[in-house]
Amino acid sequence: MINGLSVNQIAEEVARALSYSKVGNDGALIVTPLVYPGGARVALRFQESPTGYFISDHGAGRREAELMGGRAIFTRIARAAAERYAVRFDSDMIFDIEVPREALVAASIAVANASKLAVDRTAEKLSEEHASDQRTKLWERLEAAFPGAYVAREAAFMGASSQWQFDAVLKNENGHSVFDIVSPHAASVNAAVAKFLDVKDLGHDAPTRIAVALEKHNTPHLALLGRTAKIIDISSRIETFRAAA
Repeated sequence: MINGLSVNQIAEEVARALSYSKVGNDGALIVTPLVYPGGARVALRFQESPTGYFISDHGAGRREAELMGGRAIFTRIARAAAERYAVRFDSDMIFDIEVPREALVAASIAVANASKLAVDRTAEKLSEEHASDQRTKLWERLEAAFPGAYVAREAAFMGASSQWQFDAVLKNENGHSVFDIVSPHAASVNAAVAKFLDVKDLGHDAPTRIAVALEKHNTPHLALLGRTAKIIDISSRIETFRAAA
């Protein structure tokens, strides 16, 4: 017993908190435990029809994508997500129709998962496009800072124990410099540290290492990153890039 409650009672409380329903004039709303990337819970709208039930995300997935600026991407991805879960998408809602009473649970799971998957994949695609834009910005700055030097884009470099992929590798009269873009997330920092540490272990033959921060003031573990590489901001002046390498 915990605070006078049995484990079963506590489990029921948790279950009710994870998923709950609301009833209105236009049907019932079920709030699921699934969460969109923006933090909102995935919710389903239930409505009766002459031949069963209509279940949809009521356009919530589309609205989440619009808030991220990914409406066009979402439209393409949502069709594939709906097909994967054997439900439908009409450019607005992910839904299932004429669902019999005995299939409501399975259909609800399918619609909720399809909606979340579509928004998750939209967020991932937008993140990839943003990263691509930042890499292009980095290459342009390096080419402006080092006219005539060789700038390899998305190039491999061999460290002391492994070969690593860097966003750019510069070769000029001073030797090699490796650049890697670091986003303000611990996973990105840790990945960059692993690369820089291994090439640092080359000793005398180690290249100059530059971490290019997208948001330096929001990047965690900066001190750790700074032990393996110089840190500059993606928006730094050309002179800063030239000095770093």
